[in-house]
Amino acid sequence: MAGPGTGKSALGLACGLRFKVPGMVFSADSDAFEQSTRAFCMETGEDRKVGERFARGLLEESEKDLADRMAGIPIRFNYDASPTLDTINTTMEAFDELYGEYPFWTLVDNVTNVQNGTADNAENPFGGLETFMEYLNTMARNTQTCVIGLHHTLGQYNDGLDPIPLSGVKGQITRVPPQVLTLFRPDDAQLGISVVKNRGGRADPSGRRYALLDFEGSTMTIKDPD
Repeated sequence: MAGPGTGKSALGLACGLRFKVPGMVFSADSDAFEQSTRAFCMETGEDRKVGERFARGLLEESEKDLADRMAGIPIRFNYDASPTLDTINTTMEAFDELYGEYPFWTLVDNVTNVQNGTADNAENPFGGLETFMEYLNTMARNTQTCVIGLHHTLGQYNDGLDPIPLSGVKGQITRVPPQVLTLFRPDDAQLGISVVKNRGGRADPSGRRYALLDFEGSTMTIKDPD
């Protein structure tokens, strides 16, 4: 959970690339060009200008070895901007049909982009998202996939400069997920991660207990501090 521009989409993709196991990304928030550019930079360490040339298919012959490094990455993407529950279900079943197993991990970016078929109402405008959390929880158990859902925070935390508490999650849709992480950026070179809910371990709902990762924006590199 994080404000816009904090780096939650980048972190989700970076984790998926590091997993090195088959995964599925429902990338409603970022298009194919953006995801291809980010993935290329993360894998090769090249800057964004080279990544954009890769995404456009304009790498020079001398750079083809960089493109070769992208071959075989076991991640599939669905770029539907407003996927429905039927879209998610059909995509997961197609993955199983094609590879003989469900993905080891599934990223939904963002959960608010999904058309879940549950009408919100004035008393509980986020009731549909609560239902969607239950759907993802059931999907995780039935398919044995690790489901990661990205979501936003309340407006006062949108600048992403300070640790975000559990109470800062937009719509308070935190009842079902067993683990909730919030992200903030204390400066341009760091990404802070707070475990504000953890059903199976230690957590700090205030968000003030956090870990810091190094963040290099030009190459989208996220890593442990040296």
